[in-house]
Amino acid sequence: MQSHSTKRYYAPASTGNLSVGFDLLGAAFEPVDGSLLGDELLILGEAAELSLQLSGRYVHQLPAATTDNLVFKAFYAFEQALGRSLPRLRLQLNKHLPVGSGLGSSACSIVVAFYAFNDYFGQPFSQSELLQLMAVAEGGVSGSVHYDNVAPSYYGGLQLMLPDSAQICRSLPWFEHWRVVLCYPGTVLSTKAARAVLPQQLSLTDSIAFAGMLSRFVSALYAGDEQDAAAALQDRVAEPARQSLMPELLPLRTALSEQGVLHLGISGAGPTVFALCRDDAQAATTAAYLNAHYAKNQDALTAICRLAPQGARALTE
Repeated sequence: MQSHSTKRYYAPASTGNLSVGFDLLGAAFEPVDGSLLGDELLILGEAAELSLQLSGRYVHQLPAATTDNLVFKAFYAFEQALGRSLPRLRLQLNKHLPVGSGLGSSACSIVVAFYAFNDYFGQPFSQSELLQLMAVAEGGVSGSVHYDNVAPSYYGGLQLMLPDSAQICRSLPWFEHWRVVLCYPGTVLSTKAARAVLPQQLSLTDSIAFAGMLSRFVSALYAGDEQDAAAALQDRVAEPARQSLMPELLPLRTALSEQGVLHLGISGAGPTVFALCRDDAQAATTAAYLNAHYAKNQDALTAICRLAPQGARALTE
């Protein structure tokens, strides 16, 4: 431990589901301009009591009481899992992600916190153990334990969840020239509210279609078939139920499809949308269109991103 020097940690934003893989696919993204789109946590040193300073563009969306903050809660969850008392820390969270946006904001705070504490205290937990702790903590926020945000935010890349497997998730290939435009309109849609409208059961027809499209997407990625991978991005589970919460989705998709955009879908539970673009030029025009037609207020965010190859990590000056 080096309590005399500040340590900086970061975890990237993530998109759960990626349209075709409800609760089974998740991807971490980073802006192509090098800016931070995620949460940054600083460990400033040790102290008699645990403290947390808050800053960043979206700090106004966080709970007023720091004791209600997910980073604050993560410290005690980490300590409890470890089974021994830990030195108290002076922390600072720089919130670069909007809350309730569909960009894995809760997962991001949890991932960067657990990663930072594990690194600072000598890595007592393995990667797999730490991921499970993250998922349980995030499940307390979203209402159920799932890995499609915490896994990519922790590991980076595109992750496929592996139910009933000790491995939990596996990294998938991606097309490096693809760009993803993320557009958050500036309005909040909680994950719990978005999950509340989902059907409790799927018909046999929808179940087969879901499994078939997910299989087609994964197969196309490994085959290097860009066109087929994009065509397979069809949401047979969440989007039909959530259209009433996001009535602008279909008109936006129609307009962008006419401009040649590969796909427009809901990022996680929304209201952020993600547009899959062929290259930087198409991403630039798509970002301008979404910023003009979907962004609502000063909290709105539009970012041209690439897949983030690295997830949670320590930052150096």
